[in-house]
Amino acid sequence: MQPVDALTIRAVIQEAKPLLVNRKVDRVHQLARDEIILTLRSRAGISNLLLSAHASCGRLCLVNLPAVPKRPNPPAFCLLLRKHLTGATIAGVEQLLGERIVDIVFSCVDEVGQASLKVMSAEIMGRHSNLIFWNKDNDQILGASHVVTREMSRQREVVPGLRYVRPPGQERPNIFKLTKDEFAQAARRIDDMQIAQQTLEDWLLTTFTGLGRHLAEEIVAATLAEEAGSEKAQPEEVQSRLWTKLETLQRFADYQPAMRLDLSRFTVLSWTAEIDKPELWKTFPAVNDMLEEYFRGQELKERFQQLRDRLTTELQSEADRLEARLAAAAKQLDSVKEIADYKKFGDLILANLNLVAYGQGELNCDDLYSSAGTTVKIPLNPNLSASQNAQQYYRQFAKSRARASAAGAAQSEAAARLVVVKGQIEQVGSAKTIEELEALRDRILVRRAPEPARAGLPPTTRKKPRSRLLSITSSDGWTILVGRNRHENDELISRLAQPRDIWLHVQGQGGAHVLIKVPSGKQDPPASTLSEAAQAAARLSKALAGGKVRVMYTQCRFVRKVPGGKPGLVTYENERTMEVDTSGPMPPAVKQLFAQRHGR
Repeated sequence: MQPVDALTIRAVIQEAKPLLVNRKVDRVHQLARDEIILTLRSRAGISNLLLSAHASCGRLCLVNLPAVPKRPNPPAFCLLLRKHLTGATIAGVEQLLGERIVDIVFSCVDEVGQASLKVMSAEIMGRHSNLIFWNKDNDQILGASHVVTREMSRQREVVPGLRYVRPPGQERPNIFKLTKDEFAQAARRIDDMQIAQQTLEDWLLTTFTGLGRHLAEEIVAATLAEEAGSEKAQPEEVQSRLWTKLETLQRFADYQPAMRLDLSRFTVLSWTAEIDKPELWKTFPAVNDMLEEYFRGQELKERFQQLRDRLTTELQSEADRLEARLAAAAKQLDSVKEIADYKKFGDLILANLNLVAYGQGELNCDDLYSSAGTTVKIPLNPNLSASQNAQQYYRQFAKSRARASAAGAAQSEAAARLVVVKGQIEQVGSAKTIEELEALRDRILVRRAPEPARAGLPPTTRKKPRSRLLSITSSDGWTILVGRNRHENDELISRLAQPRDIWLHVQGQGGAHVLIKVPSGKQDPPASTLSEAAQAAARLSKALAGGKVRVMYTQCRFVRKVPGGKPGLVTYENERTMEVDTSGPMPPAVKQLFAQRHGR
């Protein structure tokens, strides 16, 4: 996924600023921890501004939404914004030159009718992205989508009540503030380099700030494309052409947004050589439209891949179980290949009772079932009489026949089911749209859900085991609950889980349900707490110990019990996955968990 760079943000603001300034905030919605939508109203109509501080798809753009979804329990940050911004007017939208930081200034009126200026700073900087709301009069932070404490970062705290300061800058010059003399001084290294696209891209990225790898690729490709069909250019010529492109970039205003149809990248410059090929690129009249379609497509692509992986894992797990059942049935059938001999031996013993003496260990007699007149040796138990030996062979025949019948039925059923499952795996692999996968998911979940209890049967009288849930405290002070069996897992989901709590479970295998309790007024747990809870889920699962295990996690509002299912059986959606290495040292919180588990 291509991240948004400073040039793209500049293009968005240039295009959207006339539609934002002097508009009133009608509604504030928070779709996720890092996504805010401001619904703006004016005489010209309604528009929706999306502010996203997501680590991989952070952006700022206008979006077209038929209806903004409402959350039943808005987070504290959303309530704070509604308190200050509802009815406020956007007084200005400015970008720090060459930076991925945008200040949206609001003219607000407080409870006593006094006017004040509040600022929403959208810092779209990868994993350091954040939405910070602060008071312009005294620079005091009022709230943030992601609170950063001193324990989380030694360079910069983002906590309500503290003074808002800009993120620390870099020592390298910014590409949008660069002068020709500064470029010439830095470009002396070009003389010592072997001129190639990859080399120049790395030089731009390591020498300057303000541009990402995709923008650097486009600039260098456009620079080197000018020498096509001529002799190889000298370093001085490349330097001159490169500065011309960078100088054009600083004052560029004629944006031509486009994106590749495979969603591998987008551009606002359209300096790419293949931009005129409609089978590869799609052009847009507005940058906002391009960003909205690109990231919506990326989200659908990610949902599609997650759902495909989930269905493939579940179906492959069932296929492995069916193949194991087929192998066990085949082994059972191989062990009863001599089933016909048991009945024959019993019949021959009864037909030759006069030849069997007490204590005899073997009977040699004519094989009455063979037309060739051969003889047969029948092993006997010397501690049994002739008739008792015959009855023993008859019992072995009955047991073997029953086992063979059951094994044959199980083999037929498993083979038929395996054909269906493999067909579903092929359907999942060949699905092209999310709708096809969701239809397959509905069929698979309906099939996997157990049948409800039949009416008229007496309820079970067996007492449920007394649950003793394990509770540990993470290194950040968050409470983590762990269920060790299906009844404790059911208690976690049914009685203790709140909608915003985080539920974790190992992917594709049996294991414990783990719950991170999210106190009211707080956002998502820190990464260290999430990692420790994932370690607990991985180490209390059937996954192979000492290796890497994938753990799923989602909010409890997306986890539901299967109607009529066994305790602890759930369905889930909107899950994310993280990889846990169980071969490393055990975190202290997990050691505490195992100490409780073993009663120490």
